[in-house]
Amino acid sequence: MSPLAVFAVIATIIAIAIPHFSSRLLPYGPAFDVPPNRGPHLGPQPDPSNTNLRLSSGKLTKIYERVEDGARPLLVGPETIIFDSNGNIYILNENAQLVTLTDIRETDNPFILTAEAIEVANLGVGRPLSGKFDHKGCLYFTDVVMGLARICLTNHENHSLVPPVELLASRVRLHDGSWSSINYADDIDIGPRSGHIYFSDASDARSERDVRTGRWDIMYPSKVEGIRWNMSGRLLRYKPETGEVDVLATGASFGNGVAVDNEETYVLFTSTFDRTVMKYHVQGEKAGQIEQILDQFPGLVDGVDCSFDSGKCYVAIPTAVSPAQGALFSLPSSISKLIRTFLLMLPRNATPDAKPYGGFAEINPGNEHSLPGIIRVFQDPDGEDVDFVTGVTAYASKVYLGSLHNDFIGVYSLS
Repeated sequence: MSPLAVFAVIATIIAIAIPHFSSRLLPYGPAFDVPPNRGPHLGPQPDPSNTNLRLSSGKLTKIYERVEDGARPLLVGPETIIFDSNGNIYILNENAQLVTLTDIRETDNPFILTAEAIEVANLGVGRPLSGKFDHKGCLYFTDVVMGLARICLTNHENHSLVPPVELLASRVRLHDGSWSSINYADDIDIGPRSGHIYFSDASDARSERDVRTGRWDIMYPSKVEGIRWNMSGRLLRYKPETGEVDVLATGASFGNGVAVDNEETYVLFTSTFDRTVMKYHVQGEKAGQIEQILDQFPGLVDGVDCSFDSGKCYVAIPTAVSPAQGALFSLPSSISKLIRTFLLMLPRNATPDAKPYGGFAEINPGNEHSLPGIIRVFQDPDGEDVDFVTGVTAYASKVYLGSLHNDFIGVYSLS
């Protein structure tokens, strides 16, 4: 069958199916047109000769949990590594547990460390992804199911009990007075001057429980967003002093990483499937404006974090763009839209998994003296030692690497 005939068959199926089964086959609607200057195909491919994120580089170490026989592992799916003011390490796992890692020990392998993992609190029924401590010892965290939440570990009056989890925001009031649900709270940072909480609402597609595993399927909404391309990702701000939430920026293709600079003059905000880093200006002449500053990453982008010491920032690159994905978005808009609508009708388990890859980039976010730029890229092009890096945390001349898929923490020394 010729490509034209295949296209005609697909078009006929979609034309017949959509009016009758649209709510079931396309719960989030059909695919959107992609502007010619947008899309995952607009960017370079990884350099296969760059392997500086492997253990053989001598810069990477991995921290695994010491698990006793019969015990349930706690270091599972650590998207983001969190530090409190005392330098203690925490992670949020796939079972909605806040976990601290202590007693880190060396092993016979100089690049492998082990740690004791201790549950600090159960955070509820959702799936927390990212968190930051404020100066009072309260952990603000994003949960893809609940929204924005908080747990205060040091201010709890009865220290014999686990402190309560407070749900701070599950919706946001829009300019017209209507309310909009926060469907996928993702990454978070805290303004060092105002104490305001900046966080992303990645997509209007919700996560659902996987009936086979009982876990939240947090990957499927990103796949929906990457295929549908309606650019529903948003940057939000929560003001603890008033309890208000407002929308700072919209139009991201899976709005993901969030990072504030040390003066809180701007907030970096990543758009995953655009492969872009944007800058929202909090202060200055451009206050209230957002601009795209970088887009030439060798893969899709995820979490972001900035070092207050060096002024440099770090962007997680979980996966490269597959040739099929690039080809799909290179087609004429009408054909691409039709094929992507058909793909949205397929069962969840029919969507492809990401190509093995792990990486992150060091960037200059730019200021009045220099332009934004990608300084260097660290990668494991085949995911041999580190795969699917979704979160980065800059701390004490190291970058801590988290992943939704891994059972360890990667630590890359920048010195």
